[in-house]
Amino acid sequence: MLDRLLAAVNRIFEGLIAVLFFAIVIVGGLQVFNRFVLNQSLSWGEEFMVYANVWMIFLAIPVAYNRGSHIGMNLFVKGLTARAQFGLGLAVDLLWLVLATVIVVYTFVVMGVASNQTSPAMGLRIDRVYLSLVVGWSYVALLAVRKIAGAILLRSGQAAGGAAC
Repeated sequence: MLDRLLAAVNRIFEGLIAVLFFAIVIVGGLQVFNRFVLNQSLSWGEEFMVYANVWMIFLAIPVAYNRGSHIGMNLFVKGLTARAQFGLGLAVDLLWLVLATVIVVYTFVVMGVASNQTSPAMGLRIDRVYLSLVVGWSYVALLAVRKIAGAILLRSGQAAGGAAC
C-alpha cells in the first residue's frame, strides 16, 4: 500500500515538474517575444522562471533518488562483496536521510526569516520559494526511510530463510 502511495506521489511530482518546465519555456518565449518584437520586457518573467526552476529542481531530486538516477560509482560497488554492497547501500541511504533531515530543519529556520520578505517583481513571499526545499527533501527523507526499512527487512528475511535451511 505504501508503495502505491509513493508511486502516486512520484507521478504527481513528475507531473508538476513537466508543468513547471512547460511554464518556464512559455514564459521564456514570451519574454523573448516581448523584448525583441514589442520592445518591452515582462517585469515578472525572469523572476518567475527562476522560482519555477527552483521548485522544479527540488521536486526532481526525490524523483531521481527514487529511481536511483543520481550519479554513482558502480564500478567500485560491483567489485565489493554482497555484504559490503549491502552495508554501503545502507550507509548511503542513511546519509541521504541525515542530509534531508538537516535541510528540512534548517529550511524552516530560514523560512521564518524569509516570511517577512517579498520578491520585487511578483510580490511573492520568499518563504514560498523555500517551501520547495521542505516539500522535496521531506519526500527524500520518506523515501530513504522506506529504502532503509526495505533493505533491513529483506536482509533479515534472507538471514531467517538461510538459517532455516
